[in-house]
Amino acid sequence: DFYFCRQTPEGQLIVVGDVSGKGLRAAMLASVALGAIRNSARWSPGPLMQDLNAALHGQTGGGFVTCCAALLRNDGQLIVSNAGHPAPYVDGGEFAVEAGLPLGIIADADYAESTGQAEGVTLVSDGVVEAENAQRELFGFERTREISIKSAQEIADAAKAWGQNDDITVVTVRS
Repeated sequence: DFYFCRQTPEGQLIVVGDVSGKGLRAAMLASVALGAIRNSARWSPGPLMQDLNAALHGQTGGGFVTCCAALLRNDGQLIVSNAGHPAPYVDGGEFAVEAGLPLGIIADADYAESTGQAEGVTLVSDGVVEAENAQRELFGFERTREISIKSAQEIADAAKAWGQNDDITVVTVRS
């Protein structure tokens, strides 16, 4: 998993991603993704995803990267683009956003943007919703939604306590 946050003139940019696979190859892909984000001249989530996709295409060795980018503008407008990643949670509910194709699969993929108003946004990796307890019950989307207004630390701790079996990344931003 990886995340990136930056204050832009328009507002707070938040990006959370998950690289398929493990080990050195996955770590290198995460580095490529973070470098592409840092070097992108475009901060709107859809165009940023296109830049990320272009940087990752041909580099994944058959893998892929899921990613969600959100720009919480200073006026409370939220702009989100998604590439096969869990949707963000906004003010206690799941934000409706097109799932999009994971990054690095098709060179010229387009990434739609969804907009809305938000006071707070929470982005999680699949390690939260896929946490599994001893009875093999997933933490799931409903539990994640129920605690999505809590701090990032509280959400991560709840998923870990449930039964962590993957990387857990949680980023919460409030306007």
